[in-house]
Amino acid sequence: MRIHQVSMTGFGPFRHTQTVDLEAFADHGIFLITGRTGAGKSSILDAVVYALYDAAPRYPSGGGKQVRSTHSTPDEPSRVELVFSAGGQTYRIIRTPEYLRPKARGTGFTTEKPTAELARREGDQWVGIASQLRTVGEELHAILPLSCDQFLQVVLLAQGQFQRFLVSSSDERQQLLRTLFRSDRFRDYDTHLQQRAGALRQQMSLAESAIASTVANLAEHAGCDVPQHPDEAWLTEVLESHDADVELARADQEQAEKEAQAAHDLLQQVTELAERQRRLAQATDLLTRLTAEQPAVDVDRRRRDLAVAAQSVEVVHAGMVTSARRSEAADAVLERADLRFAEVVEGPAPADLVAHRDELTSRLAVLRDRLADEQELERLRAESQTVRAEIESALARTDALTEQCVRHDAVLGTPVATTAEQAQVVLDRVRAELVDAGRRDRAQVDLAQAELEELRCGKVRTAASTELDVLRERRLAEYAGTLAAELVDGTACAVCGSVDHPEPAQASGDPVTEEMLESAQAVLDRADRRARESADRVVALRTTVQGWAGLGATDALTALVAEAEQVLAEAKQAEQEIERSRAAKARIDAELATLEVRRAKLEQRAESIDTHVARLAATVEQARGAAGSVVERIAVLTTHIDAAHDLIEARAAAASARQRLAECREALAASLEHHAFEDEQAFVAARLDAAAITALTLRIQAHDRALAGAESTVHAPELQNLPVEPADVEGPRVAHAEAKAACEAASKRLGAVEKCATTAYQLATSIRRSWSENAEVRAAFEVLDRLARSVHGESPNTRRMRLESYVLAAELEQIVAAANVRLHAMSSGRYALERSDVTATRGSNAGLEVRVRDQYTSVTRTPESLSGGEKFLASLALALGLAEVVTQRAGGITLDTLFIDEGFGSLDAETLDVAMQTLDALRQNGRTIGLISHVETMKERIPAQLAVERTAEGWSRAEVRA
Repeated sequence: MRIHQVSMTGFGPFRHTQTVDLEAFADHGIFLITGRTGAGKSSILDAVVYALYDAAPRYPSGGGKQVRSTHSTPDEPSRVELVFSAGGQTYRIIRTPEYLRPKARGTGFTTEKPTAELARREGDQWVGIASQLRTVGEELHAILPLSCDQFLQVVLLAQGQFQRFLVSSSDERQQLLRTLFRSDRFRDYDTHLQQRAGALRQQMSLAESAIASTVANLAEHAGCDVPQHPDEAWLTEVLESHDADVELARADQEQAEKEAQAAHDLLQQVTELAERQRRLAQATDLLTRLTAEQPAVDVDRRRRDLAVAAQSVEVVHAGMVTSARRSEAADAVLERADLRFAEVVEGPAPADLVAHRDELTSRLAVLRDRLADEQELERLRAESQTVRAEIESALARTDALTEQCVRHDAVLGTPVATTAEQAQVVLDRVRAELVDAGRRDRAQVDLAQAELEELRCGKVRTAASTELDVLRERRLAEYAGTLAAELVDGTACAVCGSVDHPEPAQASGDPVTEEMLESAQAVLDRADRRARESADRVVALRTTVQGWAGLGATDALTALVAEAEQVLAEAKQAEQEIERSRAAKARIDAELATLEVRRAKLEQRAESIDTHVARLAATVEQARGAAGSVVERIAVLTTHIDAAHDLIEARAAAASARQRLAECREALAASLEHHAFEDEQAFVAARLDAAAITALTLRIQAHDRALAGAESTVHAPELQNLPVEPADVEGPRVAHAEAKAACEAASKRLGAVEKCATTAYQLATSIRRSWSENAEVRAAFEVLDRLARSVHGESPNTRRMRLESYVLAAELEQIVAAANVRLHAMSSGRYALERSDVTATRGSNAGLEVRVRDQYTSVTRTPESLSGGEKFLASLALALGLAEVVTQRAGGITLDTLFIDEGFGSLDAETLDVAMQTLDALRQNGRTIGLISHVETMKERIPAQLAVERTAEGWSRAEVRA
């Protein structure tokens, strides 16, 4: 992978677009990123990481939402564009963060959503690959299969990050290696094995408890003691004992069944004889009683037959009674119809009522036609009144609208002093000045605080410089004592060459060490850096305040804003009033025109209605005659017609009813004669209801059936020649009961014994099955438990190293081997890294400790014991080794671009040369290396530079100096 170009807009300290073309450093191989503290050197590396991973090294969480430049105004965009190549293809990724921007319409702000676009160069054009956050991330992972943590370890060695791997504890190093090499699956496998072994252990414990409980139940069931070690022989003995009990009980039960069957046969024979004797006696008594009842039954049979014959005559008789009632009712209706007709019509009824009714009906049809004219006349008169009322209402509305029109003309004629647009321009200008004045006031407060901070930092820097000078003076004063301490009699002095040392100088007080000088120098560097930063802030704030010096006071501008807002409100109100009057006058004019047209139509309609009313009034008056109205005239004729119709219908109905009555009387006489009844009274006397007839029939049938049954039983063959003496049943019954009770007792004893044996067999089967299953589980547990303990770093694992630690230790072994190749050159063969293989103690991880071996002393020590420069070299070598191994694990990715952020300030000149030689070797095969450092010597040694400078306004810009 090679990074060609990165472009930043509104990102970190870069407000305006800054484009860094790394191809400009391709010929140099190594370039230096320089600039004052806080200018934004590391922000360039943040932009690279943000474009690829939507994250930033300095923002562990939510980096994508914190990268927007604080110098950007709300309407200025933020974006990062990165061009890189991988796998023979060139790609471009454009990413924008989430931020607030002004709404396109109205006031206020809206959230600009984050975006991402990935494209591939084909010829001279960019062809889009993905344009959504998720799909862009997936495509980038396929192109560059490195996680963000891996990228920061192998491509971008962020400030202070790559040294962390050297001095971290085993647990911290395990977490980092786990992230880089994704060894979670080995830890998960370990956990899974522990869970499976625990589950089998618990399963065995439960199974053994269940077996012991079942053995105890079987022993209690068999009435014996629980054996200490139950086995198959004990089970066989218990089961054979139950089998013997079953055979004995079965023999007793069979003998009892034979005796009970013999008693049952004897009892059945005696019982059958007694039953035949009882049946014969009962049948004889019944036959005697039924023979005595025969005359009464014959009387009931005759009565029933007459009642059945009367049922046939009943229908005809009922028809005659119904016809008589209907004839009487028809005569009553005829009498009422005659009375009503006499009340309605004066004089006697006409001879031909039908013709009289038809004539009246014809006259009624003519009157109904005139009824419609009368109703239309009333409607037209009501409509005439409504139309004239609407004409009056239209005239009143016209007068009211004319008055309103005069008032709106007065409003439209009033001149406008200031328009709303003019007032808005003034208000916007005053508001802008007020905002700038607020910024000026805040800048003045910040300037005062910054000046105090500048003064404090200056004092701190002076104190640090004084302390360093005191230590240097003490160190110079101690040189004589130091040299004297190193003199040996007979050995030449390094200063004068003499082998005699008559008066060697004496060291006074505690010596000043290199560590003390380095610490004091570091304190001075930090104080100097903070002093420069505070001075830069004072200059920037002072420039800002001077730029707004011409603005008025905040209070005065606030009053002007309030005044301009009042003027704007009054102007808007005046314009709204004029607009409302203009719209209202237009509506009034349109309504007046509509009213005029409507009034003309109403007057024309009133004249037409008056003409129609005069024509209909004459026709209706003629139809009424002497009646008050056509409706009244129709009602009189309708009553006359109804009375005539009712009289005609009543006369016809009465004649028909009398004829039907005569026919029914003739039919009744014929039916009485047919069924042998002398007269109607004899028929009435013979009638019975259906229930009585049914009761008689059932009584007769029951007597006949009982008589036939009694005769049949008395003459039955099996009841002939029976003994006279009654049979004795009680003795055989008692004997059978005793035999049956004995048989049931024997059967119960057999069932209990068999049930007991069945339970014993079930318990024994359960015990045997549990023994078999538990043996299989135990065999599986022994294998799985040994594997789980070995993987978990327990016995029989003599190294006490867990599986994940073993895998990571193997990876660390390769990392250390790759690092030692470079550390050997950088330390001139003095130092070498070693992976500690000490057996783990409780709570620690074996195999992940890193030690430093000093070849001069053959002593192995911790990395923390190295000096600052030595630690930097060891960390750099380890980081480069880690990068090499991680790259191999990621599919052999070729990394042609490398960034290292800070750390060179801790190196002396000689060690810096060694480090630079190592980095020179890394740029072979076209690799480009970017270094971030404040060391002045590196600025002299590396001509290719990317300078990041802060402007007077506070934001930064980047310039390539190749």
